[in-house]
Amino acid sequence: MSDKPSIALVGPGRMGRGMAHAFAYAGFPVTVVDFKERAPADYTRIEAEMRREIAGDLGFLSSLDVLSEDQAQAILGLIAFAPPQASAGVLAGADFIFEGVPETKDAKTEALGRIGREARANAIVASTTSTMLVTELQDLIAHPERFVNSHFLNPAYLIPLVEVSPGPDTEEAVTARLLALFEAAGKVPVRCSASPGYIIPRLQSLLLSETARMIAEGVATPEDIDKAIVNGFGPRYATMGTAEFMDWGGVDIVYYAGNYLAEALDSPRHKPPPELDQMMADGRTGLREGRGYYDFSKIDVEAYKREKLTRFVDLLRYLDRLPPPGV
Repeated sequence: MSDKPSIALVGPGRMGRGMAHAFAYAGFPVTVVDFKERAPADYTRIEAEMRREIAGDLGFLSSLDVLSEDQAQAILGLIAFAPPQASAGVLAGADFIFEGVPETKDAKTEALGRIGREARANAIVASTTSTMLVTELQDLIAHPERFVNSHFLNPAYLIPLVEVSPGPDTEEAVTARLLALFEAAGKVPVRCSASPGYIIPRLQSLLLSETARMIAEGVATPEDIDKAIVNGFGPRYATMGTAEFMDWGGVDIVYYAGNYLAEALDSPRHKPPPELDQMMADGRTGLREGRGYYDFSKIDVEAYKREKLTRFVDLLRYLDRLPPPGV
């Protein structure tokens, strides 16, 4: 018998399938539960579609030598499917339950209410909503102290990041256990408060809206904007986070550039927040001064810079974006 926790995923859609793949890949037994009442033949069809999709994704990874065909079959063997009639038994035995039903309040209300009735009292329940806040959903479930939001990014079986957002009633031990589960599954969890857009969707929304705006204004073609992202923005932020990059380049540069763009584009959203005013006044302008968002005073700065630049060169070399010397 496996000593790993039992995981139930409510909702057989794209997110449920991606999570099933991700957890089973890490060796966890998972059961995908369908709450929707359907004709018996439809459950057979949906399970077959789910298995076919996951098998296809595993086959793709196998073609890249990420895993063997035998491993792919073993992963599929860890995934079970349960119709509504079997949900009570599955949820009663689950240590972790992830809700992944459609993004409507009615669907969430019905699903979380049922999970609250059928799950045992000490099970950890997480919604995978990408739009609603934990504070909007925690009252829909029994034992809100054991409820958390956990936002996966698609494709869930590939993207390492999971954004974890506990509510004001969530017990700290529950959050810690969920973070540990994700780490054990090979994910990279980050914690954020109950704020619209979490971290990535909020940043991404600005980037995508600005992309559409620049195209509409004729600043550049879609092709040139995408080329700029793939060859500049993407590699830069694949090796360094945005707060870290502000320290690296200088908070003062961000401050002056933001104020300039706010005026030039008549865009209050570009104006730096008051925190940057205070950082400028305190002289916390980043790596050069030894302190910005991060404290560099107790590290070997030269070793840090070399490590970051080495990762950057390695990435560019892998992407075939590192030009050969011209001499």
